[in-house]
This record gives sequence, structure tokens and C-alpha cells, in this order.
Amino acid sequence: MAELHNPVALVSAMEETTAASFPVWPMTAGVAAAGVALNIVCSYLQKGTLPAIALPIAAASLLFIAAMIGGVAVRMIYLRVVRGQQKMVTSVVRAACLTSLWLPSWALFMATSSPLAMAAAGLCLACMGMFLKRGRIDADAEIVLNAPHQPGTPFLFPDGLLVRKLLPSLWLVLLLDATVALAAAGWFFMASLTAAIFAGVLVWRATLPSAPGIFARKLPPRPGQAAIAIAAFALTMIALLPYLRAGLFENMSTVAKKTAVQAGPEATGEISSKGYIGIILMPLKDQQKKIVAPVRRDFVPHFGVKISDPLEIPFDGQYWYFKWPDKRPRPNARVVRASSTKTQVSSSTRTPLLMEAHQRLIDPMDLGCCSAINLIVENADQLNGAISLELWVRKLPNPKTAAKQRVNAMTSEDAPHYLGTMAIPSSQLPIGDRPNASGRTVPETLSFPIPAGLNGTVFDEITVVVKTAPERARMGAKVAIRKFVLEP
Repeated sequence: MAELHNPVALVSAMEETTAASFPVWPMTAGVAAAGVALNIVCSYLQKGTLPAIALPIAAASLLFIAAMIGGVAVRMIYLRVVRGQQKMVTSVVRAACLTSLWLPSWALFMATSSPLAMAAAGLCLACMGMFLKRGRIDADAEIVLNAPHQPGTPFLFPDGLLVRKLLPSLWLVLLLDATVALAAAGWFFMASLTAAIFAGVLVWRATLPSAPGIFARKLPPRPGQAAIAIAAFALTMIALLPYLRAGLFENMSTVAKKTAVQAGPEATGEISSKGYIGIILMPLKDQQKKIVAPVRRDFVPHFGVKISDPLEIPFDGQYWYFKWPDKRPRPNARVVRASSTKTQVSSSTRTPLLMEAHQRLIDPMDLGCCSAINLIVENADQLNGAISLELWVRKLPNPKTAAKQRVNAMTSEDAPHYLGTMAIPSSQLPIGDRPNASGRTVPETLSFPIPAGLNGTVFDEITVVVKTAPERARMGAKVAIRKFVLEP
């Protein structure tokens, strides 16, 4: 009773009771908010645009953004959840800031599909697991802290039922196996998530909770905090290297760059989208093909004359590569001659790459002349994920009329008409079972029936929109349109 009348003892008892019920979950929410913000910020960075002198500035700026957003988010949550307890709130905010420092490197490594994303993710959630466990106040923790040290990893096999001993460790093993399997398959985004969960759970189990009265021990000493900040800064610098210009490596790569530019995409076999301006792929050779309409142009809009024999239209058009929200490559897009089955076009950011094939006709045609349009394609793609093709036809506007119309205006006659979507059969097979596994491509036929309601629709352009699976949407599909066959 005498101790309760002692003001110091009374305040200490109140602090211990308050700490025992103090929530630390806002740290998770703050780190998640910082992760979303960093994901958005890093998506705007373009490869090859950062000067060498700006590398440390960019790294420091990203770390500052991550720490500020994480800390402010935690502080705002605590303003609504608890009142007072400033010392404990400050400790959790600082822990959230330290954890958020790993987010820039994680986001950058994922943007460049680097295996190092697993390391950054593991370090991030390892810090979170340690801080969350130290922030949890356990009345029995004082007994654990005073117990003699046990060598090895006793936290993996705690006292109790055998099932309770083995199940958590079994889940850790499964997470580790999943990380290795996903990394071997090249799915570094999913691998980084499983690696992060594995590291977070492992460190959580290995860390001792805080005992009453030692809440401040949740954070490492100042040298330890500085070490975390320096390590996060160094990892962010490494993650920013793909975004550098030639810089320090310019002298070594100048000759190689000149050779690649002179050789063109036919020789290099690889093209980078280099931002959002887009790429237009032209045929390797100019092929002069005369497309003959089944009826004279004067009668096409008025009579639904049927063709008696299949009509072949060889493809000699363009392949367009661009990104959302653009509707087509920009006026300053790169125009190159290359084979769409031998050239790998990829997005320089996490924005999906859009691909279309455009075939213009010399003479307008009537959709009522045929019952179906067969699309003959070749698939040389070796990535996982199905590839679907959408078929559209449209009547190109008259240049003189279009010049008088306002921008983005489109008449009903010029509106494109959708004919359907079909997946390339070989793209749905496992990579080892595909016909192109040996390097040879075989023609595949996709048939698009013509709806009866489109009889009388005039068109002079055929568009094939290439749709790839979400897991490989950043990579252009290695497919080629060989010809269109109009069936009677």
C-alpha cells in the first residue's frame, strides 16, 4: 500500500498498464500506405534517364518519401486510436519509418524484374516482424528474458503439443520452398511476397517480446538505426542503377551502342520501348501485293454480293507497340524494320505493353461478301501465359473530311466493328509441349464468323489487337500475322 501512495511507483504502474494495452498494428498500416505510394512514384521513373550525379539524390529522395509517408500515416492513425502516450507513439512512428526505408528498393527491383526484390522484401518484413514483436508487451516476457540463454533455434520448436510445435515450422518450410520455386520460374513479384512473409514470420518468432517497463527497448540503439538507414540507402542506389544513363560506363559501351544502332533491330533482335513514345514495326521487305475486292468498288456499299472462292489477303501492314493511355504510337515513335517473331519488345516500366497489327486495303470491301474471316498466325512466343487476338474492321475516314472535323471526332461510319476474340491454341499449352519448342513455328488458323447484322458494312482496314496474360503483360508477344482468308 505504501508503494501505491508513492507518486513515482504509481506513474510507473500506470505506464506499464497502458503499455500492455497499447496497439502497435498502425505500424503495419503505415508501412502499407508507404508501399502503395512508392509503387506509384517508381512507376513514373524511366530507364536510362537518370544522370549519374542524381543517383544519390534520387535514392535519398525516395527514402525520405517512404519514411515521411509511413511515419505520417502511423501518426494520423494514432490520433484517432489513442490519446496521449506520446513516448510510445513516437517509438512506433520511428519503427515504421525505419521499416519503410526498404520499400524504395523493393519497388524498384520489382519494376525491373530483379531477383534482388526478394532480398529487399525480406529485409522490409524482417524489420517489421522484429519491431512488432518487440512492441508487444507480454507479462511473462520478463521471465523469458531472465531465463538462461538456449543455443540454436528453440523458437522453432516451443514447448507444448507436437502439432503446435511442428505446424508453424512446416509453414515456414513451405514458404521457403514456394519462394525458390517462384524465383526459378521467373515470377519475382510473387517470389518477393513469399520471401517477405517468410522473413517476417521467422524474425517474429525469433524475437522476444518486451516485458513491462522496458517498452523503449523496442527500437535498436542509434548506431543500429543508422546502420539500417545506410544499408537501405545502399540497396536503393543499387536498385536505381538500371535507370542511369551511360554515365560511368559510357566509355566501355559507346562502341557497342554504335554497332547496335547501325545493325538495327534485325541484327540485335531486341528493342526497348524507351518510355511511352511507342514503336512501329515494319515488314523486313516491301511486298507489293494487290488486294482485289470481290466486287467493283462502286457496288460494294450497295449490294451484298457473296464471293464464290476464298479470298486471301497477305499481311504486309504494321505492328504497333505503345502504352496506355495512348491509342497508338506517338508521332515521334521509332519506326524500324524487323520480324515480330524474332524481336522482343518490352515495356520499360510496369505499365503493360499494348500491341496491335494493322492491315490497310487498297479497295474498300463489304463484310457481307463473306461468312467468316480466317486469321492465319504463327506463334514463336516462349513465355508462360495465353495470347488472345481480337479482330476489328473499320472504314478509314477521308483525309479531307477528317481535317475539317474536330479532334477525336468519329462518325458512325468510321467506328470500328468488333468481330470476336480467340486465343492462339499453342499459347495455351505448356512451353515444352508447344510446336515452337524446337524453334520452328507452324501456321495456326483462327476463324471469326461474320455476324449477319454487319452485312453492308464497308471496311478498308483490318486490326488485330494482341492480348497477353497479366503475368507477362510487360513483354510483347512474338506472334506474326501471315494472312487473312475471307471464306465464302
